[in-house]
Amino acid sequence: MATNGGSEEEELVKIKELEERVKDLNTDDDDPGFLTHQTYRRYLVARDWNIDAAEKMLKASIIWRHETKPHHVTCTFCDNTPGFHSMRHIGDDKLGRPVLYANFAQCQTQHNTAEDSIQHIIYLIENAKRIMPSDVYQYVWVMDFTGMKVASCSPRQARGVEQIVSNHYPERLGCFIGVNHGALFQAFWSTVKHFVPPATVKKVHVHRSQDKIDALFSELFSEELKQWLYDEIRLNHQHPISIQQKEFWKFDKTHDSRGCSSYISKYIDTFNVDNYINNKCVSMYLPHPNIITDIVNAEQ
Repeated sequence: MATNGGSEEEELVKIKELEERVKDLNTDDDDPGFLTHQTYRRYLVARDWNIDAAEKMLKASIIWRHETKPHHVTCTFCDNTPGFHSMRHIGDDKLGRPVLYANFAQCQTQHNTAEDSIQHIIYLIENAKRIMPSDVYQYVWVMDFTGMKVASCSPRQARGVEQIVSNHYPERLGCFIGVNHGALFQAFWSTVKHFVPPATVKKVHVHRSQDKIDALFSELFSEELKQWLYDEIRLNHQHPISIQQKEFWKFDKTHDSRGCSSYISKYIDTFNVDNYINNKCVSMYLPHPNIITDIVNAEQ
């Protein structure tokens, strides 16, 4: 991660000072993993290593986490309307970063608001954090713009999500990859990118060239995940989209839209329904809400 915090020793001094400044602020008992060395560093990087600015930002996040309790947030919109959001964790990249995938054609609605979008992204990031290796702090987002409509182009919605992600999950986004975009997205992006932090804009990769997409996918993803993405993108590009693809939370033997094979075997096949129903593990990793519902229903 690019930084201008000085030498490693100078960075450590600033991290220690930030830690000292917030040591008297309490986090929830069931949210003990928030104030870490990594957190202090992320907030300092987000504020160009300005300790005063990072302190203000971090204190606001501590208060926000206490009031919002994001580690307990679920997506009630997906619970009430299966497939309300298509964005889901589908595997990990070569660095161990969770990879999130979303496609407009799979969503049950494109009349989203800032409220429902924020709730879903919080749910995804909080759960992605739970399975990140100790040296990983970012996620990758692959956005397939197939099926995007004018209803999806809400600057107000985008602004609301951006504020939450930038203010309370700084430096979490590692890379954004957009595929199958058209003039509609270009017009939307030209509007919203002005209120997106420059550091985030640099992480956005939106290519029309298949060669560039292939190169980026090969750089970031294993052959297994790369092939899953190619298959998922191809199937979602068909018109009309099949019911199997529309109901992405259900298992299909031809192509499993829930995620790549390694993700399924590691997180879906091993999902402990008893722990989930009886809330035996508050730090339990949770996949897309509709995948959970499908698993629970299958065992009852």
